[in-house]
Amino acid sequence: MPKPDILFYCGLNETNWSHHPVAPGEFACVAPVYGRSKRTKTTNTVSVPPGTKIILDSGAFSDTTDTRLTFEQALFRQVAHAYRFGYVRQVTHVASYDWLIPEKQGGIQIEPSLYDQAMAETVRAAAYLASMRQATQGIFMHPVSLILTAQGTNAKQYLACAKQIVPYLSPNDMFGIGGFAATGLFPGKLLQPFKEVVRLVVPYLGSQGVKRVHVWGSCYAPALAELLSLCKRYAIQLSTDSSGAQRKPILGQWGYSYWRDNLYKMPPILESCRAVNYKGYKVPACAPGTRCRGLERARHVEMTRKWLENFSERELIQKL
Repeated sequence: MPKPDILFYCGLNETNWSHHPVAPGEFACVAPVYGRSKRTKTTNTVSVPPGTKIILDSGAFSDTTDTRLTFEQALFRQVAHAYRFGYVRQVTHVASYDWLIPEKQGGIQIEPSLYDQAMAETVRAAAYLASMRQATQGIFMHPVSLILTAQGTNAKQYLACAKQIVPYLSPNDMFGIGGFAATGLFPGKLLQPFKEVVRLVVPYLGSQGVKRVHVWGSCYAPALAELLSLCKRYAIQLSTDSSGAQRKPILGQWGYSYWRDNLYKMPPILESCRAVNYKGYKVPACAPGTRCRGLERARHVEMTRKWLENFSERELIQKL
């Protein structure tokens, strides 16, 4: 069976999808916290279906410069979340606690020296998690691999960061490309820098025998097309994650790239969606194929995964 072009990890941040069970499919991504500011940051309350394989994000995206944790605290937060919400045995990869560049994430302007500090901290985060590799096997009660994430404000700095992180990777680990989750929102600002970064970094990864790359939070087709073409050249398996795939229907949105439907309307929550049993537990009674909000969210995730798995073929056909 041919390998998928891009593996998709559906972001989870709820205990149900509009009254229906959460249905992310085979792969999902969970962060221990949710929200981007002190006011909005909260514990990510989730339900993870049995059998779904989890990459465990660090939560760094939700930690502003003045609320960052120590590496030990960040790992404890990840582990505690996995135990609390019952998916500890489903974790396949644990992410390092990188330091996101504030300017890229829409934050306030900062001193240039802080960029160097953020990159150095990102490298130290990778080194720390790698040093805990053996310990995590016992903590999670089974073998887990790592996602060691890089950061940088330009291609040269990103490559320098990558060169310091790659030595800590083991064969089943992923190299994480961070800092570009907003590329789809701000393509004019971020797409060209993204292309410059991956054109420099991916060939280096290939030369070092890296076999898996994960780009955090991107379903933006032009960025994925650039990255995928490079990954294929060096026999690297690409993956990405996004919670947008399960959220789009509740925003009245459908699809990506060529299959975007600008006429799509938000589906309703039906009475059959709200059904409960005698104990008060949700037991939605919607028949398969019903156009309701919860089932549409699951269907959109499934279609997103199929689109990404066959990305090269489907995007190429649309250009012919």
